[in-house]
Amino acid sequence: MSYLSHKLSAAMWARVLILWLTLAIAALLVGGIAVGMGMFIRSNIHQELTSQQISFPAAADLSEHEAAIPGMLDYAGLPLSTGNQAKAYSEYIGLHMSESADEAGYPGAAYATLGGPQRELRAEVAAAKEANNEEALAEAQAKLDTVTALRNTMLTGSNLRGNLLSAYGWDNVGVGVIAAGGVIGLLALVFFLLFLFERRRGHLPPNQVV
Repeated sequence: MSYLSHKLSAAMWARVLILWLTLAIAALLVGGIAVGMGMFIRSNIHQELTSQQISFPAAADLSEHEAAIPGMLDYAGLPLSTGNQAKAYSEYIGLHMSESADEAGYPGAAYATLGGPQRELRAEVAAAKEANNEEALAEAQAKLDTVTALRNTMLTGSNLRGNLLSAYGWDNVGVGVIAAGGVIGLLALVFFLLFLFERRRGHLPPNQVV
């Protein structure tokens, strides 16, 4: 490692200094851009979520199952405005969708799985009308209305959950980009300190010292 103490020519020493300074400036720019992008992403997510004007139920209004959802008690009564809140609210919606399916007699059902029962009930309604069977028609129509309402609920709930989970994902991307920008900013500081170190101790041979 003794070669590290060798004196450099003026041209080589200048290149070393320029290299450290260039790396410091480049890292500072990249880090600043990364932090700015991350903050931009998070700001957009915040604006989009707050524009929906969704608020969490008060803690006293939560059922036992609702209160068991991670974050629900912490966010109780607050407006939905962050990615983590969006994730908690998406699970809240998912719980209600599951409960609605259980109450309708289709436990574990989803929008796609309700298509088959809906078609079968439509066929039953058509058959009852053709047979002029009022009792069977009323029964089949009531079941069809239940399945149709449940399927619409599943469609609306799934879309909202998807949007909330997307907001949660992008908010975390923003956090990650900001963190990466901070790390790059620290590298910029390291490069600048190395520039100052090399600048102060000097590497020119005795007859070339300026």
